[in-house]
Amino acid sequence: MLNNETINKIAAGEVIIRPVSVVKELVENAIDAGANHISVMIEAGGKNQIVIRDNGCGVAYNEIPLAFKRHATSKLTTIDDLETINSLGFRGEALSSVSAVARVQVTTRNENEEVGSFTSFEGGMLINQRVCSYNQGTEIKVWDLFFNTPARRKHMEKDKKEEGLIRDLMNKIALSHPNIAFQVKCNGRSVLDTPGSGKVIDVVNVLYGWEEGNNLIAIDYENSPMKLGGYIGNLKMMRNHREDQIFFINGRYIKNPQLAQALDEAYMGYTMKHQHPFGIIFIELPGRMLDINIHPAKTEIKILNESLICLLFKQGIRETLRGANLVVNIGDGKEQLSEKEMTQIINKIEIDKKIENSSADIIKKKTKDDQCSPDRDKMQKQTGSNFNDRMIKIEEKAQVHIAQIDPIVTNSKDVTHQSQNESSKADKDREMSNKNETLFFESKINQKNSESVFEKTNTFIVRDQAPTSKKENLPDLLKMKIVGQLFNGYILLEGMKEIYLIDQHAAHEAFLTQELEGLFKSGGLIPSQGLVTPIPVKIRPKDLDGVRNALAFYKKIGYECEVFGEDSLLVRSVPVLMGEPQTIELLKSAIDENICDTDEEYSGSDNVVSLRIKNKLISMACKAAIKGGQPLTQAEIQQLLTDLMRLDNPFTCPHGRPIITRLKEYELMKLFKRVI
Repeated sequence: MLNNETINKIAAGEVIIRPVSVVKELVENAIDAGANHISVMIEAGGKNQIVIRDNGCGVAYNEIPLAFKRHATSKLTTIDDLETINSLGFRGEALSSVSAVARVQVTTRNENEEVGSFTSFEGGMLINQRVCSYNQGTEIKVWDLFFNTPARRKHMEKDKKEEGLIRDLMNKIALSHPNIAFQVKCNGRSVLDTPGSGKVIDVVNVLYGWEEGNNLIAIDYENSPMKLGGYIGNLKMMRNHREDQIFFINGRYIKNPQLAQALDEAYMGYTMKHQHPFGIIFIELPGRMLDINIHPAKTEIKILNESLICLLFKQGIRETLRGANLVVNIGDGKEQLSEKEMTQIINKIEIDKKIENSSADIIKKKTKDDQCSPDRDKMQKQTGSNFNDRMIKIEEKAQVHIAQIDPIVTNSKDVTHQSQNESSKADKDREMSNKNETLFFESKINQKNSESVFEKTNTFIVRDQAPTSKKENLPDLLKMKIVGQLFNGYILLEGMKEIYLIDQHAAHEAFLTQELEGLFKSGGLIPSQGLVTPIPVKIRPKDLDGVRNALAFYKKIGYECEVFGEDSLLVRSVPVLMGEPQTIELLKSAIDENICDTDEEYSGSDNVVSLRIKNKLISMACKAAIKGGQPLTQAEIQQLLTDLMRLDNPFTCPHGRPIITRLKEYELMKLFKRVI
């Protein structure tokens, strides 16, 4: 029994308010008991009966009555133990609270005892206790919940609602403890069965399916004092809710709006408005930084220096995204080879090449030859053409399978004659573009502007420099064959057993946005063109002070203005992007939103870009970028690909729409029924 001082500090006044509360407390006790297999059986959403069975250490015969007393626990002795405690429970309130409002039977055998025991409670009172035969572990049966508090039983939800809450709880517990095999049955129907393999991805595949599992990005990030693990979703895993944002701190499921907000912010630029990323994230922090005793159900945790932790968390997610391949795949992107087919592939390749290397090495070597080997011809004569055709199909399927397992490596190695020809052709195209310096638009930019990427080139000139840093997570688009344009809006590229579609407007918009933002941070001015006749803009008197403070900002984005009288603004120049003068609508919207009304939003610093200012830069880039329906020359496409490879985020435009999609050859084969 805990002493009164400790009880007063940790008491939560915990009560059982619904069946899911019973399941949570009993399953956590089973986990703390060291079980690696836990079964949960409920009837009528837990209202009629709940049975929890585990193979943990069990409870000693003489400790069972004590375990059901309030504040009796073996998990801590003083309040200081909370800083180092690793168990899920610690208050000693759960069993007493359950037995107070239900009928309870406990069958258990401790690992150090030869026989088990059977104990029954009713309304918090010990009814019976006797010895019995039982395997090591514990089974707790709870039925007639709230039999002595009819008002509380009357206000419980419908059976399906209560069942859904229990299933949601067990899903989260299964994710946090992948080393434990969980089985959940509702009214005799199995609804959850995890393998207990110790791998989180196996539990994810059980809960969400293999297709969702294939769209996850693994997290492995450490920045003292925080360590991150788990999975986040790619661009196909966006949600219009946050229910699939699940956080665990030191193995305990918690609810934290700040972490959810940080996850959304980390995906900024990768998602569209009102979309939220998928995430199953495990956070490890020192126990001294946590207070797990602030909530009765322990689902909320107070974190010391939470703002710093959220900043490190966001940084970890952002770095994970930068290192991931976020190209959107068209189709399910997965096909399975049977063991029989894989055996046939290996045997066939051994006959063809007569070597002892691994099957993967043999397949990669065989991609160098477009013609059948003499051994294949010999085999065709011996076994017939039908078998040989079947083996060729299986071999091609295996090559696609291996390419999907490691698409980055496959795409980065030009091992076929076709890719070599494509590379040489692309080199010739670049040489021609360097000589011609093809222009997109006619230059109209004022030469008096400060140094910037726009003034350096005056227009969108096809430049001869290579990307400054090649994206390891993105196949080299410059080495792919440019097939052409689709509908004058999408660029079609042919790669290694896959084709890529690129949205030309989104790609150019992303490039211009990054260039504008970099220019703004460096203190440069966006090119502008003076107006022969200034354009007056009407302003509200209440906006006058804000407009005066924002004149420097307006000049940076290309609008040179001056206040005229008490209700007007004279615009003497407008920004020029891609050789086209921009309208004053952007300036009007900036004034209406009071974008620079306070020092907090804009302090005049050259390296500060607030969210609202960035949105204005995005608007400028969107209006100036290549439009859908605009035909491009081969050299212009090549330059656009070069600019795309230079981006920090080449996968999505600033609005969150995808730039690149990929269709594998295997998906085309399925469409034409070449593969069944």
